Amino acid sequence: MYNANTSLCSWLSYIERIYPICTHFSLSRIMIVAKKLGLLKSSSFIFTVSGTNGKSSTCYMLERILLNAGYKVGLYTSPHLINYYERIRINGKYIIDDIIHTTIFYSIELARKDILLTYFEFITLSALLIFKQQYLDIIILEVGIGGRLDATNILDPNIAIITNIELDHMHLLGYTRNSIASEKSGIFRKGIDIIIGTKNIPNIIYKISSRLHVRLNRLLYEWNWVKIRDYWNFYDKFGGLYQLPIPKLSLSSVATAVSALRVSQYVICHKLFQQSINQVFLPGRFHIIVNNPQIIVDVAHNPHASNYLYYQLKQLILFKKEKNFQIYSIIGMVSDKDIMNTILPLLNIVNLWFYVPLKTYRSININYLKSCLPNESILCNDVAHAFHKIFKIVQSIDIILVFGSFFLVSEVILFIKNKYNIQNIIPKN
Repeated sequence: MYNANTSLCSWLSYIERIYPICTHFSLSRIMIVAKKLGLLKSSSFIFTVSGTNGKSSTCYMLERILLNAGYKVGLYTSPHLINYYERIRINGKYIIDDIIHTTIFYSIELARKDILLTYFEFITLSALLIFKQQYLDIIILEVGIGGRLDATNILDPNIAIITNIELDHMHLLGYTRNSIASEKSGIFRKGIDIIIGTKNIPNIIYKISSRLHVRLNRLLYEWNWVKIRDYWNFYDKFGGLYQLPIPKLSLSSVATAVSALRVSQYVICHKLFQQSINQVFLPGRFHIIVNNPQIIVDVAHNPHASNYLYYQLKQLILFKKEKNFQIYSIIGMVSDKDIMNTILPLLNIVNLWFYVPLKTYRSININYLKSCLPNESILCNDVAHAFHKIFKIVQSIDIILVFGSFFLVSEVILFIKNKYNIQNIIPKN
C-alpha cells in the first residue's frame, strides 16, 4: 500500500498505472472523489483557460499580474516540461517538498478506493486539494484537453477563457473547428464573462453563449490590441492601455490575459500592467538556450503553433547580422498529431532535417515521420545522436531548431544542460 512516506517518483509511476488508457471519458468518476474530498465548491475566484495553443502563456501572465497586485494565487498548468513540480504553483513558487505531494496523493487514494482515475484526473485533484488548504484569493486552471470533459471542469469558473480554436487532438475533440469549439465551450457557465482570443469564432460558440446568457468578450469586437514598433496598445470598453512593453511571451496570449483581468472584479492599474508584462518567460517557447550556434527549442506540435514558430524564426532571421547561415532542425512527434501540416510551414526555411524517435510509447512511427520530410533528412537514434551529427557540420553562425513535442524539448534541454554545464537553462520567473 502506498502512503505519505512513499517516494514521489514511486507515487507518480503508480498513478500512471491506475487507468493508463481511458476508454470512457466522463467527469462522473472524478466528481465522486472530488465530492468526498470537499473540492466541488471553492471560495476562490477561478479563471479557467482553454484553447489549442497559448494556454500556459495566458495562465502565467494572469498569475504574474495578480501576484504583483498583491493577491494570493494558485496556478495549475500542464504538461510539465522537466519535472512534476512545474504543474502546481502557490504565489509564483513550485512546491518542492515531496511530502506535501505524497500526503495529498495518499488522501486521494483513500478517497477513491476502487474508482479508476486517469493520471491527469488524479493530479488535478491533488492541485485542487493543495489550493484548498492554502485559502487562495484566486485559482488559475489550465485545461488539459478540450474543456467539457476535462478534469479541471469540475469547478465552476468565474471567468472562462478560450485562447484560440485550431485543429489538434481531433481523435478526441472532433475533426472540425466547430466540434472542437463545442468541446472547449464546455467550460462556460451561466451568466459569466467569456474571453475569446481568436478572430474567427465558430457559430457553435454563439449558440452555447446565447443558451447560457454569458457575456462574450471577443477579440476585434469587445477588445483589441495593436503592436506599434517597440510597444503595443490595448483597447476595450473601459478605455485604452497605451505603450505597453513587448512581452517575452506571445503577444496574443498576453492581450488575452489582460482582457480577462479588465472584466474581472480586480482593479489593475496601468502602471502595474506595464511593470508585469515583460516579467514572464516560459521555457520551451522559442527558447534560445545556447548561442553560437543558436539552439532554439519550441514545443510547437500542431499546425497553428508551427505557423507561429515560422513567424518567430523569420523575425529572428530578419535581424540576424550574418547572412550565410544554415538552419538545422531536430524533430520528434507523438502519433496523434497532424505531422505533415505541422512540418509544412518550416519546410522551405530549414536546410537539413534530423528526425528522432521519442522515449514514449506515443512516439510516431519513424517511417511515417520520414515520409513527411525531404528525402535527404537524416534518421538519428536519439537526441544525443542527432546533436553528434549536427555538431560535425554546424558553424557558429548557424541555427539549430528543435521542435515537435514536449517530450523532445525536455530531452534536449537536459542534454544541453549537461553538455554545456548550464545551471540556469530554465530561468525562474
